[in-house]
Amino acid sequence: MSSPTRRHIHRIDNETNRTHCWKVQVQHRNRVVIHHFSDGRYGGKRKALTAAIACRNELLEDMRDERYAHWRRNRRRRNNTSGIVGVGRYVAREVVGGKDVERASWIAFWDGADGKRHTRKFAVNKYGEARAKALACKARREAMAALIA
Repeated sequence: MSSPTRRHIHRIDNETNRTHCWKVQVQHRNRVVIHHFSDGRYGGKRKALTAAIACRNELLEDMRDERYAHWRRNRRRRNNTSGIVGVGRYVAREVVGGKDVERASWIAFWDGADGKRHTRKFAVNKYGEARAKALACKARREAMAALIA
């Protein structure tokens, strides 16, 4: 585990290729930037690290974006099966009176301005499949609108 001062910075020491350097790798909004800082070019391991830290800090500053948090909250993930960001169908299985019972629900979830995870759950048994999904979508839209306002 790297320390906070070395976040996004990794050491490469490969004797076979005679490679000794610090690697800076920063990713932001699907953009990846990689730089290498060779010990030989920078006059030693410590000077190369100092240059790598300065480069990393500059990259992070250039990539800073006020709208990033909103973009991150609304990015569709690869494992999204509902097709709707922040809304999913879940099935809870439990044993009641010796019988296996499945309880399906549509859940809206989002990260609030406080940084905490929030959810609203709509049971399929109570609302029906289509209405539960529609209510979850509406709850997510309203929560995101409140975050932007």
